[in-house]
Amino acid sequence: MDYDIDQEFENSYEQANMLMVGVGEGGCKAVVAIAKDYGMPGLRPVLADKRVSLSSFRFAKAERIDLDVEWREDYRRCLQGVSYAFILVKLGGEHEINAVKKMAQVTSEMNVPFVVFTRMPSKQFTSATELKAAEDAMETLKGLANASVVIPDDTLFRTISGKLDVKEAYERATKWFAEAVAGVARPFALENVSDTNAARLEWLVKRKNSICSVGFGLGRGPNAADEAIEQLVQSPFLKSAKEAYAVDAGLVILSVAPKVSLDQAHQALRRIKGVFDETIHLEPCICVDNSLQEGIRVAALLRSVESAEPIEQPEAKTEGEKPNPEPPRKKGGRKPKASDGQMVFVFKEDDLGIFSAKDPTKYFGENLDLPTYSRLNL
Repeated sequence: MDYDIDQEFENSYEQANMLMVGVGEGGCKAVVAIAKDYGMPGLRPVLADKRVSLSSFRFAKAERIDLDVEWREDYRRCLQGVSYAFILVKLGGEHEINAVKKMAQVTSEMNVPFVVFTRMPSKQFTSATELKAAEDAMETLKGLANASVVIPDDTLFRTISGKLDVKEAYERATKWFAEAVAGVARPFALENVSDTNAARLEWLVKRKNSICSVGFGLGRGPNAADEAIEQLVQSPFLKSAKEAYAVDAGLVILSVAPKVSLDQAHQALRRIKGVFDETIHLEPCICVDNSLQEGIRVAALLRSVESAEPIEQPEAKTEGEKPNPEPPRKKGGRKPKASDGQMVFVFKEDDLGIFSAKDPTKYFGENLDLPTYSRLNL
């Protein structure tokens, strides 16, 4: 690991409670932008990439993890003492995919809650083999992370004007990615007046086939709340999530300037909640952002399941019991009715002796319907 950083920055690690890790060039650029532009105290930035790529970030104040050598012990040391970790990656090259999967595994083993923010490669310019590798990696990350946020590059670049030059367009995409992550990370790094902590994301944890979408908005002046909410609602990621998936939960983060009144903050929260369906479980929180001279920022993290159909809860079964498999269907045949696959139990009519008003039950001359003490003369 490269510790070529100034002493003041190194000492600040002692107060850090949140690890922000960029994996690969796309993830590293976003982490550098967050550390530089959003002034989050308690943030511990880490850049993880191949040695030659890390050299381009030589002026960035961050720890380095060299992916060309065995790095897991170095990463474990970074995780010690932190309350939460955010891992940012643009899935593309093989080394990024392998590294982020190992990093997620180590983070999970150390019981550090973490969120993975993943930029998925463009379907227009990526081979089928690379896309399959990225999708498989995403499935692994979903099984390990407390929450997984997926940002498709195809959707991201549709938010950017095609008239911009290439350099500015890609910088704009990195800035959007950084702002989205910073919006979710603020309660863990800034003064959080509503007591939101890492445990607040626990209800986003481990739901099978769940992913998260993120959006944000910024407003200033007398209509700050209106502007921020309008930007939030227009976010293409939240909009597509609500249209394509069944959204069932969300975290809404309101970052306010120090002089914003309580009435203004509560009014903004009420209006934000009104944007979403009442059936969605929303967790709101408020944090104070000293970098804001005026106005408010709003970020929303929505959890959705990859199906618009309602999820049926499995019936409770006793331990060890296995469900009966559906009987095979013949090709072109009709779908069996519920009764077709049921087992039929045939009950045999037995002679019940005196209990059925018939002759007593006898065995080798003994009347078995008599009590034992009577038959044995006890």
